[in-house]
Amino acid sequence: MRPPVLLLALTLTACQPQPSAQLTPPSHPTEAADLIYVQDPNGPRMLELDWSGKVRGSVSAQGLSSPSPDGSKFIRATDHTSVEDSRGHELGTLEGDLISYGLSSWADDGRHICGIVFPSGNGPDTGTGSLWIGAPGEKNRIVGPIGKSGSAAAVAACSIKNNRAIVVGGLFPHWPPQATRYLISTDIEVVNLTTGTIEYHHQYPLGYLAGQGTPGVAPDWVLVSASPDGHYVAESGVFNGTTAIRELPSGRIVASLHGSVHGFSWDGSRLVVSRWNGGSDYEAELLRWADQKVIWHRAGLAQSMLARPDSADVLIGIGGAEGGAPELVVVNGAGAATTIARDALVTWPCPCPAGP
Repeated sequence: MRPPVLLLALTLTACQPQPSAQLTPPSHPTEAADLIYVQDPNGPRMLELDWSGKVRGSVSAQGLSSPSPDGSKFIRATDHTSVEDSRGHELGTLEGDLISYGLSSWADDGRHICGIVFPSGNGPDTGTGSLWIGAPGEKNRIVGPIGKSGSAAAVAACSIKNNRAIVVGGLFPHWPPQATRYLISTDIEVVNLTTGTIEYHHQYPLGYLAGQGTPGVAPDWVLVSASPDGHYVAESGVFNGTTAIRELPSGRIVASLHGSVHGFSWDGSRLVVSRWNGGSDYEAELLRWADQKVIWHRAGLAQSMLARPDSADVLIGIGGAEGGAPELVVVNGAGAATTIARDALVTWPCPCPAGP
C-alpha cells in the first residue's frame, strides 16, 4: 500500500500560493515570456518567473488564483472576479461569482475558462451543476448539465481545439473507514462544448462507499489526471501503484504502467510519474507513455507538475523525504533538467486533482 503523503500533498498544496525562498523581484516588469507564479517571501506579492528561473516581474497576491497555462494572465477574485494580464492590468470581468462555481480550468487556447455553476442553495455534490464557459469581457455560456449526486464535480481539462471538456467527480473518503483520507475520482464525463452532449461517461470503483469489493481489503480507488487537449486521461490506482491511460472519447485503454501520474505534457505524449519503492524511497520520472521510454528520472517525490504550452518542457515540484516545500525542476524536451527554485511552491494553473 502506498502511504498517504502523496495525495494529501496534492490536495493541500496544488492550487495554493505558498512561501518561497531566494527570489528577488526586478524593479519593473520585462518583456513577455511564459511565466510561473511564486509567492514573494518579502511581501504580499506573486513573483513571475520565466522557465529559466529568472524573475520577470511581480503582481499583488490579493485574490490571485489560477494563472493561464502560459502565465500571461490570471484570475483575480476580490469584490468582483476579473482576469488580469501579467502586469496587473484588468482585461475584463467574468460574469457571476466564481466562489459559487466548481473547480474551473483554463482552456487550451489560454483565453477561455471552463467551470461549473450550481443553482442557488445547491452544493457541489448535489448533481445539479452545469458546465460553464466564458472569457473576460464576454457573455458567459451554459453548455449543459453535468455531474452526479454524491460527488463534487470539477473541470479537469477544457479544449477549444477538440471542442470538449472533461468533467471529473471527486470524493475525499477514509481508508480504513474513519482513518486516513484519500482524494479519489468517482467518474468522468466528456462533454461537447457546442452541444452540451455527454459523449462518454465512465464510472470508477467506489469500494465500501457503494457496497463494493471485499470487506477489509483496500478498495480499487483511482485518481484521474487529464491531458490539456482532453484526448487522454491517466487513471492512477490510489493503492495498487499502477496507472491506465484511457483515450477519449472512445474510452479505449491504450497503455498501462507502474506508478502514479501527476499530469501530461502539453501534447499529451509524456507523463510525470511518481514511483514508490517502499518506505520513503520515491522516484520521479518523465516518460513517454506510448513506449514507456523514460526520458528523465531522479530520486524524490514528484508532488505536482505544469506543462509548458506548445512545448515538451514540464515543470515538476519534487519534495524530499523530510517534507517541506519542494524543489522546482524544469525538464526540457531532450530530458535535460534544471532546478529553477528551491523551497518554493507555485500557484499552479488548474486543473488540479478533482475533489471537494
